[in-house]
Amino acid sequence: MHILIYGVGRSGTKAIQLYLAYLLALNEENVWINYEPYFWLSRKTKAVNFEGFYHHTHSPHFAKETGEFTGAHRKFLKNLADHDGSIVTKFIRGNGRIGAINEVLKPDHCLIIIRDLYEVLLSVMRTEWDFWSVGWDYQVNWESFIEEVRKKEMFENFDWILSQIEDRVDQNALYWYAMNLAALNSNPQDVHWVDYKRIGAIEGIAKKIFNLNELPEIFRQEKFSGENLHRNYPLEGDENENFYSHVLNQVLYKVQFFKKYGMYLSPKFTGSLAHINQHYFLTEEKRKGTTFIIEKRELFDFFNEDIKSRFNKIQALNQEQKVL
Repeated sequence: MHILIYGVGRSGTKAIQLYLAYLLALNEENVWINYEPYFWLSRKTKAVNFEGFYHHTHSPHFAKETGEFTGAHRKFLKNLADHDGSIVTKFIRGNGRIGAINEVLKPDHCLIIIRDLYEVLLSVMRTEWDFWSVGWDYQVNWESFIEEVRKKEMFENFDWILSQIEDRVDQNALYWYAMNLAALNSNPQDVHWVDYKRIGAIEGIAKKIFNLNELPEIFRQEKFSGENLHRNYPLEGDENENFYSHVLNQVLYKVQFFKKYGMYLSPKFTGSLAHINQHYFLTEEKRKGTTFIIEKRELFDFFNEDIKSRFNKIQALNQEQKVL
């Protein structure tokens, strides 16, 4: 079984990937986890996947068919599924490519998660990365992204939207809007839509995916906090990160060989195998952090309401189809 999870960053994709992977590991002993292969080599987020990042930054952000990808990009995606047993893969840089990615990977189940814009922006501000870079490195080109959005006529009121962009927060909001709009327009087959405000509905989805009347574990537990996906609890496993290859790839990136010539060392494989950790239990003291505030803006409200309206229509249509 291969499960694909899509969602803009900070939308709850980690918690859902952890929960579904855990349920699979309970039943099958092991599960393969691909954690954002367009940037990370494994779920521990210690090494960048330079092969994945190259394809992310040198391919269309919006692709409906595999023909829009290079052969190397398609091979990279196919390798994500080249494992025995069940696989759970999640993308936070793939909303605009759902059609093309699904055409390559042919998942058994596909989930798309959407979260309120203001909540996402607040969550992003608490991290050391946003939708345009990780730290000061690994940047995505804003001008190229905007040009692609313009050429593909994704926004009906593009000029007005662009005139409202004043700072980095606005740019992140536009990315959220473009990627969720692309996901809603992708029309994938047999998709499970998840509203973050009702993320507990993942239990009902899990019952359908695994054909169960009762689940062995409920979702609302501390151990299924998304951040635990990076730790050895509740899942553990060996990571496959080659230190020397990673250092060499960083050098190639710093001296621009990565960008100019597409030079990088491909990993033996992306992702890692995980199983239930039966002996380790995590206790953590919650600490108070900095409080951030996102002021309401006409642009943000427009983005939010448009996505919510389209999302509600899809959910209503799905309910009608269930009745029929």
